[in-house]
Parts: sequence; C-alpha cells; structure tokens
Amino acid sequence: MVHRPDSLGAASIRTASHDSSKFFAAPFLVHSSDSSRVGFIPAGEFPPVRKQQIDWGRFWISNGILVAAIGLLHVYQLNAWWANQRVGFHVIDDVDYKANFDKFGHTFGAYYSSHFFDEAFSWSGFDSAQSQTLGATCGALWELYVEIEDGFARDWGFSRGDALSDFIGAGFFLLRNRTPYLRNLEYKWTYFPSQQFLHGAPDIPGQTLNAIEDYGGQSYWLSFNIDGMLPESARGIWPKWLNLALGVGGWNLDARTPQGYNDFAPRRKAYYISLDYDIGRLIPESSIGIINFIRRGLDYWHLPAPAFRISPDPRFFILFPLQMSIG
Repeated sequence: MVHRPDSLGAASIRTASHDSSKFFAAPFLVHSSDSSRVGFIPAGEFPPVRKQQIDWGRFWISNGILVAAIGLLHVYQLNAWWANQRVGFHVIDDVDYKANFDKFGHTFGAYYSSHFFDEAFSWSGFDSAQSQTLGATCGALWELYVEIEDGFARDWGFSRGDALSDFIGAGFFLLRNRTPYLRNLEYKWTYFPSQQFLHGAPDIPGQTLNAIEDYGGQSYWLSFNIDGMLPESARGIWPKWLNLALGVGGWNLDARTPQGYNDFAPRRKAYYISLDYDIGRLIPESSIGIINFIRRGLDYWHLPAPAFRISPDPRFFILFPLQMSIG
C-alpha cells in the first residue's frame, strides 16, 4: 500500500514533530525504520498530532482542479447517457442488470473518488481525520448526484441499489483509513475492453458505450497485504511487495438471448484468485510530489498478474486480464 506524505511536494518520512500519523493518511498508526510497515499503537498511547495549518492557496488550487474535473466529467456523462433523456424523476429496480455486477463498480467509483477528494484536503493542510472524513463525504455526494441525474433520464432511473453501493464504497474508504488492521486490505479495479465495447454494441440503442459502463471488461479485487497480516514472528517470509487478491468479474455480460427472454438472464459473475502488487513497495518514494500522487493513485489498480478463474470454466491466466490462458 502507498503511504501519503503531508503534501504533494514533501516526500520525506515524517518525524513525530511533523505528525507521523498523517504520513500514513490514517491516525493511530506507527512506523519504524522500515517506513513501509504499518503497525499498531500500544493501548493507551497515541502519536503526537501536528496542529492543523490550512494553506488556503493550496485549498483553492486543489478544489478548483476537482471542480473543473467534475465539470468535464458531467459534460461527458451528459453526452454519453443523459442527452435528450430528460423526464420526470423515477426510481427503478435493476437487480438483473449486468447480473447485478455493476454494484461493484458503483462501490469502487465512490471509493476511488473519496481518495482524490482526500488527497485535495490533505494537501491543503487538513489533518488526516478531517481530510478522510471530508473525502469520503464528498465521494459519496458526488456519486449520489450521478444517481439523481440518472433518475431524470428516460432509459435509466434512480437505483436504490446503486446508491447503496456508492455509500458502501465511501464508507469503506473511511473505515479502512481509520482502522489500522483494515489498511492491510485494498479495493482495486481492472479493465480490459470487452467484445461488446470493441464492437460498439451498447445495451441501449443510441447510447455512447464507454469504459465506465463497459462492465464486461471490468473486474474488482480485494487485495490482502499478506506480510502485514502475518504475526510478527513470521514477517519477512512472504515478499512485502506481493499481495493476494480475490476478484469478481463479469461473465458473458454482453450476451443476447432470443426475443421474449430476459436479456440479462444468462449473465453472471466470475470469481478469481490472483497475485497482486503493492505499488508503494515496488516504486520508491520520490522527492517529486506529483510522482508520489500518481504512485498513490496507481495502488487502486490491479495490474496484470497471474490469476486463476475459480468459476465458471476454471482457467489459469498468465497475466490477467490479458486473455493468455491455460486450461
């Protein structure tokens, strides 16, 4: 996992006088000379916390960038999904859509969005508790806004299941960063264009198919930091940079059935187990802030790695999601 320094421009390991807890972007964590290891504070002991010093210049810069990015994303989504779709607000029940696999995507969307909001608030000088809480709140509200817009679109609709998944994603981001042991877990995403995407065949005629909606090419992973979960006496047996991940992906999500059948009926989920990489331990920390920012963002991506599909059609992939397989 990648540990975040105080700002994009400061990349050195923090001392106690510089709020060492924030170096990990979570409170109640300690680090030794091995700065990549997350540990526990003994009962009743807490690290010293730096007095909050908000840099309003950075605040307006970072939040201005976020607002601009949200505006561009809104325009993209408007053209891809909502154009010429405006109707009265309505609620739908879409449990059959994409075998309900899309809920993993909504969870990740809020989770990853929370990360970027957290980065902005942290860089502005908010302490870790505030930046993570604000980040998760903003991540959840942004995704909720998208769901509400869906509610006014004729071919979409407000999905209670999607909204619940959004709040789960933002909630897990906050819980993970506030709970030491849960920092051994990371929720990740993989994408490789599906045949549906490559052939330009959206579910809804006239829809602009995009990577966000191309669930057939996506998979989601819960990555476990094995070294961090082992007892102290067993540390070092497992490579620090290598994790194990359990994954779920779409199976036959772009299938079509004869007229009169439920188009979504044959679609289901596939389950995987895979190796995974800890980017924070593979890529050294840099003195250049933007490199560390990219490095932290990449830790939410499950990069190509050996994987085994457990079900359906068990198969070993040399570098999933690339379709080089054995079996």
